[in-house]
Order: sequence, then C-alpha cells, then structure tokens
Amino acid sequence: MRYAKPRKYTHVSRYSVYRQIIDDNNNQYTETANQYTVDEENTDIYHEVQNEEENRLDIISNKYYNTPDYYWVIAMANDLVDPFIIKVGDVLRIPSIYSLYHWGGALFTRV
Repeated sequence: MRYAKPRKYTHVSRYSVYRQIIDDNNNQYTETANQYTVDEENTDIYHEVQNEEENRLDIISNKYYNTPDYYWVIAMANDLVDPFIIKVGDVLRIPSIYSLYHWGGALFTRV
C-alpha cells in the first residue's frame, strides 16, 4: 500500500486534504475518517437524486434531517467513497433518524 497526492478538485472541497491510498492491485481509495456501519432498516427512505442535488449530499441531508451536517451518514449508508460522484438519477438510501440514534447506531453516544 502507498499514498498518492490528494485528489485535485476544481472547486473548494473539504476532501482536498485527504490522501489517496493505492493498494497492491493499483486500486485507489480516498482516505476517510472513522467508518460506521449504517444498518439497513425497514424505515429507511430511498431518494432519487435530482438535477439540483447532483454531487450535493449536504442538500439531501438537509431535506431529510433538517441539517446538512449528516451528509456523511448518507455517504456511509451507500458505501460512497467520493461524495462528488453522485449523479442525477442515482438512488440513495436515507437511514431513518431513529436508526442512527438507537443503541449502536452511527450517531449513538453513551452518556
């Protein structure tokens, strides 16, 4: 395994600081923060990406969670390595807010 230079974006991106990881088979991955399992639930919603939402998980997050901050939950639930490859017509799984906060959910924290 080796590291490549960060991906070059044509716009300001929070991902510009992440390195590219290249494995022994020359597959390239983007370095990410902690990974969480976002289990599929029968309360999940499926959303088809519209023109104005292309490459904008923050807009989709705001639509379903009333905050753009959970864009990463949608990315993890759909095994998206790069959130800038979301195209019009893609269908994304949107986990219910309950499934995120229940015991063991991606947003669950002990108090």
